[in-house]
Amino acid sequence: MVATVSYAKKDVYLSLSTKSTRASIGLADIIPTNATSDEMTLSKNIKNVLESDLLLSRHFNVAVAENTSYKFDLESQFAYWDTKGISVLLLGTLSIEEETYVNLEVKLYDAESHEIIWEDVYREKISDYRYLAHQINDEIVRRFTGEEGIACTKIVFTNDSTKFKEVYLVDYDGYNLKRLTKDNRLNILPKWIPDSPQIMYTSYLYNNPDLFVIDILKNKRKALSTIQGLNSPATFSPDKRNIVATLSRGVYPNLYILDKKGVVLRRLTEGKHIDTSPAYSPNGREIAFISDRAGYPQLYIMDAEGVNLRRISTKGNCDSPTWSPQGDKIAFTMKYDDNFDIFLYNLPRKRIIRLTEGQGNNENPSWSQDGRFIVFASTRSGKSEIYIMGSDGSETRKLVDMSGSSFTPSWSQTL
Repeated sequence: MVATVSYAKKDVYLSLSTKSTRASIGLADIIPTNATSDEMTLSKNIKNVLESDLLLSRHFNVAVAENTSYKFDLESQFAYWDTKGISVLLLGTLSIEEETYVNLEVKLYDAESHEIIWEDVYREKISDYRYLAHQINDEIVRRFTGEEGIACTKIVFTNDSTKFKEVYLVDYDGYNLKRLTKDNRLNILPKWIPDSPQIMYTSYLYNNPDLFVIDILKNKRKALSTIQGLNSPATFSPDKRNIVATLSRGVYPNLYILDKKGVVLRRLTEGKHIDTSPAYSPNGREIAFISDRAGYPQLYIMDAEGVNLRRISTKGNCDSPTWSPQGDKIAFTMKYDDNFDIFLYNLPRKRIIRLTEGQGNNENPSWSQDGRFIVFASTRSGKSEIYIMGSDGSETRKLVDMSGSSFTPSWSQTL
């Protein structure tokens, strides 16, 4: 592997040429400044989270120090790592402040020239040490790829362990599980509002399927649309100015445009059929949705104004389309053979690609913000649980273990 480093006064980015698909990074032990037991434990914990983040990103092969490098001076560090075949080396120094905060200074070195590529200082509450590690990972990913990492993202979903469906929140790696609703009612279909700490979902809190919004930072929620009849599911436009929702209003469920306050602006589709599961394209110019106007649920795309409707030819019942962040693919659910599975529609090539097969029902895909991963619900374990896989269907992992069944995940952008 060859790492080409371009130096600037503040920001330095790596241009990598390699025969493998992943860069090699050396992760040294984080040095505890005062060598107290608390600092040593925290250093190990942050290093473990960072190692996991770097591996989960699938951008890196990670070489880890053998629990001795905290004793090394800088010259000895380079001597130790020169034999490990790495391209960059991450060193860190940690201290605890006022028994409440952790300060962590990190430096990323070019392994060949021993020059600093990037350095920074992070300060967080000790209880937020995982978030601190996530931030470092995302900065390293940004410097290698030019794109935002996903370690600071979160996933929202519903779970029925309370005998009702409630909304839950969890970090992208399955930690920090938090219950958001405690209504003892049916709460379903949570969706992130673009570039926002807010989640939109449908709730039967008032005995009608209404749209609600939760702000996870302010811990507040409000009703968005309480029109009698169906208010579900819904999606915000990328600019957050409009909402497309399925409303019944006493007739057939069709798609409507609402403003961000929930006021109906106009009807988008009409007919004696069910139109549901709308999803805006990343540029806001098109909407994918599901309609049974052909006699069974099929995938359609139309312009955001409701014109230029076209059907995507599929061989089974479809559901829950979602656009990739790059806008070139749509992930969706289709019942093919006996089970529901996750498929991709490649728009430029007009091809359908199957991602899951032979492992129960797999439904409700949602993309990571970099377009490299998909979160979805699957019954492969015998009950519905949340899983993450690569956008090519590879390396599937369960997100979180919890009682009950879990459904309809939605992946946030960086918060």
